[in-house]
Amino acid sequence: MNVQFPSLSPRLRIVAMIVAPLLALAVIFAVWWNTGQEPIPQRTVTKGALPAGIPTHFSFGVESGLHGTTDLNDMRTRNGTAWEARYQYLAAGVNTGNGWQTWEQPGQFATLYLQESQQNNYLPAFVYYMLLQSNGPNGDGSEKGKDLAHLADPGVMKAYFADWTQLMRDIGKYGKPALVVVEPDLWGYIEQAAADHQDDAAGVPASVASSGNADLVGYPDNAAGFARALLHLRDKYAPNAMLTLHVSIWGTGTDLGRDTNASLDVATLARRQASFLATAGLQAANGVSTFDLLSIDIADRDSGETGVWWDPTNKAPNSFNRFLRYAATLSSETERRIVLWQVPIGNQVYQTENNTQGHYQDNKAQYILGHVADFTRAGVVMTLFGAGGIEGSHVNDARKDGITNPAPVSSFQCDRCNKQKSEYADDDGGYLRLTVGQYYKNGPYPLPGADFQPTAP
Repeated sequence: MNVQFPSLSPRLRIVAMIVAPLLALAVIFAVWWNTGQEPIPQRTVTKGALPAGIPTHFSFGVESGLHGTTDLNDMRTRNGTAWEARYQYLAAGVNTGNGWQTWEQPGQFATLYLQESQQNNYLPAFVYYMLLQSNGPNGDGSEKGKDLAHLADPGVMKAYFADWTQLMRDIGKYGKPALVVVEPDLWGYIEQAAADHQDDAAGVPASVASSGNADLVGYPDNAAGFARALLHLRDKYAPNAMLTLHVSIWGTGTDLGRDTNASLDVATLARRQASFLATAGLQAANGVSTFDLLSIDIADRDSGETGVWWDPTNKAPNSFNRFLRYAATLSSETERRIVLWQVPIGNQVYQTENNTQGHYQDNKAQYILGHVADFTRAGVVMTLFGAGGIEGSHVNDARKDGITNPAPVSSFQCDRCNKQKSEYADDDGGYLRLTVGQYYKNGPYPLPGADFQPTAP
């Protein structure tokens, strides 16, 4: 840091240069005195830059629970599958008595996961999904109504901010980079509610200062204040935490994952979402930092389970290229890189993928791994694979049914093309184990610098 005092006399400049470091030390001591822990350097966010802890090449991670590194380490050792990140849901509500703080050794779950990840050389990531499953008012009875009613309830939010603060304290004590996907779906519901307020999150009620949290005095009681509150608590307790602002591809009211309108203007949709996101924590204000990255879940179930497919030939409206145009515009407008999260694991290669529970097909993993350069140019930096439910394909033998090679089946653009026999018990037949392994053996694809302009095919 280069500190200058251009308006002072030479003598006063000397005095100021002596006093400034002493003041800085005083601030550091005050932080230590108040928190009881070694202070963490203040977090700064540079638009378009990669946060510390994100690899400088296109990287892959996967869902993996506590004590779940054995399978991942086996893939790394046997197949060169150098998973660089793993993620774990934190869920079950903030005031239910069943939330993540009660799991495993009560009060130690996040710390144990962080430590286990670090010991096995994985970037730890959490999906913080706590508001919906909390106890509180039901709103109109829908998931959206319940989420928004909880967001505006002082009692729920008092418990919520306490829970978030504890996670930030745990990550802060960990002291190394950790990724947090913040409240997927909630931001999509806030975005839809903000449509009646010129797409401004400040028009959506939320209990922030009114929650009674001592750290949040003066923060506005709206969704924009909620975003700032999460960031402020991160800044104070865990500057080493990388936070993603989640983007729901249905947040505008048009579901990009399912829409078959050939004239759909995805660039306009992305620009509208970027305008909303700017009001929800992407613009620094009042000394509070911003979200580091965007996160997007392109589907929460395998296509073989839902019947919703994206066209890999890019001829149909709901194609991969359409999503890449959307992502590139979103990344450019927000000046943020993108993490694809909870990407379905299914494939159309192995016989075990016969569209039964645990073995549903999909083509997203195949397409991403075959088009890494396209996703990189669109602003994507990392893909985290994971199943949205127990029924989907998993990267390990979650079904506990061993190696299975039933007869091939016909599905989307695939006339019994899943003909390859598996030699692994992984529910996906070993597709990700082998293909991601080959990706790393060939040398991972480098990411462009902070000044790049996202583009799409």
